[in-house]
Amino acid sequence: MENVMERHYDFDLTYITERIISVFFLPELQEQHYRRNLQEVAAMLRSKHQDHFLLLNLSEKRHDITRLNPKVQDYGWPDGHAPPLDRICAVCKAMETWLTSDPHHVVVLHCKGHRGKTGVIVAAYMHYSKISAGADQALTTLAMRKFCEDKTSSSLQPSQNR
Repeated sequence: MENVMERHYDFDLTYITERIISVFFLPELQEQHYRRNLQEVAAMLRSKHQDHFLLLNLSEKRHDITRLNPKVQDYGWPDGHAPPLDRICAVCKAMETWLTSDPHHVVVLHCKGHRGKTGVIVAAYMHYSKISAGADQALTTLAMRKFCEDKTSSSLQPSQNR
């Protein structure tokens, strides 16, 4: 049997905070490998979080994601572009609504494409949560800022940075 620690995965799963997770797949990943990795991600999320996770898809709409988890919301936009402002606001509101409805809820930001999409949403949510939250949000904001600096800043387009 293959050692789990020696396996190579074609995705990057990062706990940005305890309740905000990023799952990123390279855009050139073959469809067969993507589907297999997506199933592994879904199984891991179910084992750790049961039905307490909401997946926000920042890529093109995919029916295979919805089959793995019925709680999927699609917010995708074209790679390399900034999302429309109303979409950013909708994603932030969806995150806040889900996270505040139950302390066990987690949000999963899914992206198959360019990592900049996740960075845009995390940065927007940092600002959004500063407006709507109090001082207890400081550690969460710090974790989100570190994620943006470490994982996404190099892949942002100028329009996404703005």
